[in-house]
Amino acid sequence: MKRYATRSVAGDAPDGSADGSPVAQLKHLLDVPAEACFLGFALTHTGTGDYLCMAPDRLHVALCSWSGAPDRAVFFRNWSDTLQAAAAHPEADIVLIFDVGDALLVFPAR
Repeated sequence: MKRYATRSVAGDAPDGSADGSPVAQLKHLLDVPAEACFLGFALTHTGTGDYLCMAPDRLHVALCSWSGAPDRAVFFRNWSDTLQAAAAHPEADIVLIFDVGDALLVFPAR
C-alpha cells in the first residue's frame, strides 16, 4: 500500500501553470509535482477522516462503507458528481487526491 500525506492548502502560491488546464493550475497552486496524477475528488468522514469506498460486496455496488486507506476511496472526476455525492453524505468533506508515485497527497477541497 502507498503511504499518504495530508497537506493544507498553500496560501501564497503565485498564479499560473505549465499548460493552463484546471488540473495543472491546481498542481501549481498546491505545490504538487507536475508529473503527479490527479486521481480525483473523494469524500472523507468529518469525524474519523476515513474515505468513502464501495462495500466489498460487489453484488450490491450501491452499498458504501468507510476505509482509512485513500487508495480504496471512490474517486469522482468532476465537481458536479462530487457535490451530488457530498449532498448524499452530509457527514463528509471533499478532498482532492494526487498520486506522486510512492505516495498519495490529500488536500481539502474547501
